[in-house]
Amino acid sequence: MPASPRRPPLTRGAPERAILDMITPHRLAALAAVVALTACARPAPDNAAPDFSLTSPAGSPVSLSQQRGKVVLLNFWATWCDSCRAELPALRALAKDSRGRFVVLAVSVDDDPARVVPPFLAREKLDFPVAYADPAVLDAYAVRDLPTTFLIGPDGAIRGRYVGPLDASSVENDILQLLRRPS
Repeated sequence: MPASPRRPPLTRGAPERAILDMITPHRLAALAAVVALTACARPAPDNAAPDFSLTSPAGSPVSLSQQRGKVVLLNFWATWCDSCRAELPALRALAKDSRGRFVVLAVSVDDDPARVVPPFLAREKLDFPVAYADPAVLDAYAVRDLPTTFLIGPDGAIRGRYVGPLDASSVENDILQLLRRPS
């Protein structure tokens, strides 16, 4: 087996040559493959909102992926939560002002939602979609306090998290900023 050529010691002006000596055909092919895959791949947004499929009070499926491409205000609440009930006027106003540009989606975390949520909805006349949470969704979003609301961009990334009753004007400003962003 022939001896490999000895590399000269690095001297001033030689770093470029040392780098070029390190580039082998195999390394160059691997680098080209990485660049090609990176260019073709569409990266997932940072802080991607976990998708879910939940059930509405009417029994129909509700999923976050159904709203892809829209700004979504995802609100976790309960009928027994005083702060949740206090923010209902703000959620109603936001939903009314949305004009189809964004979606308010409320997820009930009540223990027996099929029993307590429908009468609550009838009494409160909410005009935005409601779904029943499951433990996996609560864990995925790390919901520990109520109400907790997430602002999700059209790209599916979480753009804001609000714990406690919403300040409608600040949330509305955040929503408007997302609506102005190019897709």
